[in-house]
Amino acid sequence: MSPFPLKARVSSPRRATDKYRFRSVGRALGLVLACWVGAVPVAAAEPFSNPFGIQLRPKPDAMAAVRAPVVVRPAPTNEMCLVRRSDGTLELYGIAKPASDAVEVRRSLDGGLTWPEPEVAFALPGKAYYAVQVLEAADGGLHAVVHLYGEGPGGYRGRLYEVYHASRVRAAARWSEPRRIVPGYVGSIRGFTQLRTGRLVLAVARAIPEREKPPASGPDHGWNDTFVYHSDDAGQTWRLSPDTLSLALAGPNATRYGAIEPVLLELRDRVWMLVRDRGGRLWESSSSDGHRWAPLSRTEFISSDSPAGLLRLRDGRIVLFTNACQNWSDPRSYAMGGREVLHAAISGDEGRTWRGFREVWQETVAVARGDRGTAYPSAVETDSGRVVVVSGQGEGKRALFLFDPAWLEETAVQDDLSHGLVAWTQYGAEGIRVGSGREGGRRLELPASSAGRQGASWNFPAATDGEVRLRLEASEGVSGLQLCLNDHFTRVDDERAAEHAVATVAWNDLGPKTGTGPHAIVLDWTALDRAGKIRIAVDGRTVAEVSARRPARHGVNYLRVEFRAEAKGAGVSLASVEMRRK
Repeated sequence: MSPFPLKARVSSPRRATDKYRFRSVGRALGLVLACWVGAVPVAAAEPFSNPFGIQLRPKPDAMAAVRAPVVVRPAPTNEMCLVRRSDGTLELYGIAKPASDAVEVRRSLDGGLTWPEPEVAFALPGKAYYAVQVLEAADGGLHAVVHLYGEGPGGYRGRLYEVYHASRVRAAARWSEPRRIVPGYVGSIRGFTQLRTGRLVLAVARAIPEREKPPASGPDHGWNDTFVYHSDDAGQTWRLSPDTLSLALAGPNATRYGAIEPVLLELRDRVWMLVRDRGGRLWESSSSDGHRWAPLSRTEFISSDSPAGLLRLRDGRIVLFTNACQNWSDPRSYAMGGREVLHAAISGDEGRTWRGFREVWQETVAVARGDRGTAYPSAVETDSGRVVVVSGQGEGKRALFLFDPAWLEETAVQDDLSHGLVAWTQYGAEGIRVGSGREGGRRLELPASSAGRQGASWNFPAATDGEVRLRLEASEGVSGLQLCLNDHFTRVDDERAAEHAVATVAWNDLGPKTGTGPHAIVLDWTALDRAGKIRIAVDGRTVAEVSARRPARHGVNYLRVEFRAEAKGAGVSLASVEMRRK
């Protein structure tokens, strides 16, 4: 959810309305995914209606076929939680909609390929919104936290979202009666874990009533801080950390949430927390025991105003999920940068270095009201070593999908378009398609757009040292053609994206004329984590060398093509795109 639904009105803990009414998802569950004619995709049926991207990849028949991300089914509702049980069963928890008075569970016995109908896990003593977090403890028992509507003082504008805890001991038939453990107004619950010591740790953002409005002077910390609770007796009692985690907001903007939606992961030597902020980066804190916490510090993880996700794999590697999206033309855009794509990265050294930053979920282009996009991931590892994820908000935009974590660690990728446009994104433009090249094979065609600016983006494994090779042809009538290397996603209609890219190369500076080609282009870069150099070659001849505008801590992971075309029939085509890390 937009972590705090500002316009909800609550009449009682058991009856609530919201600006966006709860809608049945039954219709969506029966709809099909992308349609294919040969290898070239055609317009997909709802709910996944993109003419490009991951939604076009057909669902696999067997787990062995899963490598790149693939959708297995729409997700029933927002902010669901996946749990892998010790016997390998996968469980998917969510709030029963539209009644919102119970937690439901669906179980998959085949690694996430199929999900039978849900059953009620336990009833709630009030009305829930969406957020629920469930974990299996070391003793085989289950613990769940969920927040319920209420009204009264100590919250936000007379409203409460108080956190309740329920548990089920191993082999028990029933869950315990949910009990309130956090009073006040709590946003989306993302941080719930058990440490190796057995301690349960819950991190939440909670409203500070007296900070509802901005201060007349001095720093503005928003209307929420992050608080951490822990239990050493299986949830019977909870203790609050004395350390309150706050963030000073950087300048005025559309939202004043503050430090919200923390996620948690236990590392070998500490407990790690990542916190959502509106300023383009995630923030972090750490603790030796889950009780005392260091002040928040800014990370190098690019993020819109969206929460992160963390998953520990059985072999010790860590998977990070983040919406590394920015919108430079409209800083006040939805989620302060957008949620068009969700990225995943992987670390084999306890988070010191990261690889990947690849798109694992993409928003549909279908219009949706209220909360939308690819955010709020929950993920588990299957017995086969695949990762199954539930993420996204809004009907037709949330999904269950699978990928092989080895895909994140690829060092070279090539796209000959034989599988259509599954590797490309084109939010903010129109008309992307696959055609036949003059030299044989297929090519990506970007015709002139009625919107003026046209283009597309190709995501590849992040690299501080690497190269991209492609064949490009620009017809007469094309102007302002630029190639950008970047470390985050931007929409095509972002007029300022190129100036904020790690490096931008103007076609007019490279020598070839429009109406000629295709031309062989090589973008070769080194040491971009230290703002290094990019060498550009055209048809085998080095024509330019440019410096990176800024360091890219984890390297670049995007090729962005943008241009304008006034003449009818004008456009740009690309073929044989490949990347390798050096």
